[in-house]
Amino acid sequence: MDSDTSPNDGTKASLQNREGSMQGLTSVPTSVTLSAEQFERLYLTPMTRRQTALAKQVGNPTPLALGGFVITTTPLSCCLMAWRGASGNGIAFTGPIIFLGGLLLLITSILEFILGNTFPCVVFGTIGGFWFAFAATMIPSFNAAAPYSSSTTDTAAGLTSASFMNTYAFLFVTMAVLMLIFMICATRTNVVYTLIFLSLLLVFLLLTAAYWQLGQGNVTVGNRCVKGAGAALFVASLLGFYLLIVQLFEALGFPFQLPVGDLGTLWNHDQNKGEGRDVEEAYT
Repeated sequence: MDSDTSPNDGTKASLQNREGSMQGLTSVPTSVTLSAEQFERLYLTPMTRRQTALAKQVGNPTPLALGGFVITTTPLSCCLMAWRGASGNGIAFTGPIIFLGGLLLLITSILEFILGNTFPCVVFGTIGGFWFAFAATMIPSFNAAAPYSSSTTDTAAGLTSASFMNTYAFLFVTMAVLMLIFMICATRTNVVYTLIFLSLLLVFLLLTAAYWQLGQGNVTVGNRCVKGAGAALFVASLLGFYLLIVQLFEALGFPFQLPVGDLGTLWNHDQNKGEGRDVEEAYT
């Protein structure tokens, strides 16, 4: 029996029906306009706050460094300010400087390196190394200051000699430059970190001035600069205590958060102020 239709004709008819239905559909736009704030949240924030998978599995090492920092700087600042008759410019704290300041900061620097946190790694590593170097200068077996004494064997006398102070001040100058760099970088984090580095910058500048003044025989001005350095260091230690509390509260899951003054959004806002972003998504 003959048939007027064939399988090919049926296929053509179904294709024509599909084309007709597709013509009735409206096109969907593939571009979305985002505000500057939305663009920053989606793209800029992840670029400045990366975390590895390992960072989500292990603890935060930063409080360890902060604990070593405050337990070293607080008594040292009191010594520099000569509270309760303290003296010696920190020689009594050689042990704490090594084991609480240098060692804990160095351990934290290594842990931050493993987690991929470059800035904290550099900060804790360099400050921890400075504590080691500062303590080593005061240890007689290192023979760093003894050659500056009249007998060339007395470390205590060498630490107070004019030639030693005029020379050692250059280390404080270099540390002041480093603190300035850290302070600029810290403006991408929060206000508390920035103020800590500002305080440390003042510490090293005042210590530089103090050593050069004492080296020139200006005892009155030099001692005032030492006390000023102690006051600035005391402020840095108080800020360190505050930041330590903030991080410990966060680690223990307290139901509230203390403010630190986040500055990351300020930088991103300045970079894209008043500008929108058109984000196009292509599908293949």
